[in-house]
Amino acid sequence: MDSLSDNDPIEVSLGKRGGAPVFRGTRIPISYLSQYLNHGYTVEDFIEQYDIDPDLVREVYRRKFSDQDERGRHVSA
Repeated sequence: MDSLSDNDPIEVSLGKRGGAPVFRGTRIPISYLSQYLNHGYTVEDFIEQYDIDPDLVREVYRRKFSDQDERGRHVSA
């Protein structure tokens, strides 16, 4: 199953990471960002660690995690 739109920052494909959601155009699972956030790191820390488009990471964060994180909850992928 592929993502609904080419503009979607998250890609799901059985050929990449067994269908786990990844950042579009990469093999980096969204769950990695979730793990970073849960361990007290920031989105900027994640961007520094991985060779990935910063705008892509920020868009995924905004769509998936910002509400949960702002309320002080653990985030999940």
